[in-house]
Amino acid sequence: MDTPDRDIGDSLAARMAQRLAAREPRAEGGTERTRVDWRLAAGLTALIALGPLATIVGAGLIEGRAQAEAARLTAQAAPRLKAEAQARDARAALRGAVRDAGAAVWMDRLAVAIPADARIARMDKAADGAIEIEITAPDPDLLRAALRRDPALAGFRETGQRRAGAMIAVTLRRTA
Repeated sequence: MDTPDRDIGDSLAARMAQRLAAREPRAEGGTERTRVDWRLAAGLTALIALGPLATIVGAGLIEGRAQAEAARLTAQAAPRLKAEAQARDARAALRGAVRDAGAAVWMDRLAVAIPADARIARMDKAADGAIEIEITAPDPDLLRAALRRDPALAGFRETGQRRAGAMIAVTLRRTA
């Protein structure tokens, strides 16, 4: 391996100090004095301090440009993202409509399952796909027992009960 013919103490800092210091000639009987060129030292110090400052300023400029580009791309993509979200919602609604049984199917199931003296008073399908049914019966406990016997109706949960004349109206809800 080739090694440079330099003294180990010959570092960059030592060489810079030698260049900054101007040697004054010896006075009679005196020692050699070293005079520092302060202008050159101040300039070098300023140059060293400007490195991180320039990096910070440059990073700020790059960040500003990147944020402007991101805002431009977001604005440009917004209509496509909105259309995609609408298409996704439409597919979910269609999927729910195809998978869920229609009102006629639920009416037939309920007509078979409920006691003979019970009546279906109301049946609604909400926008979120939930089905709400109100059944009137003289004895709500018999109605609940009849509904539990049919596994297809097990997804319905009782959400309310009120008196409707001589009958009791039981409200059931099945979420999609």
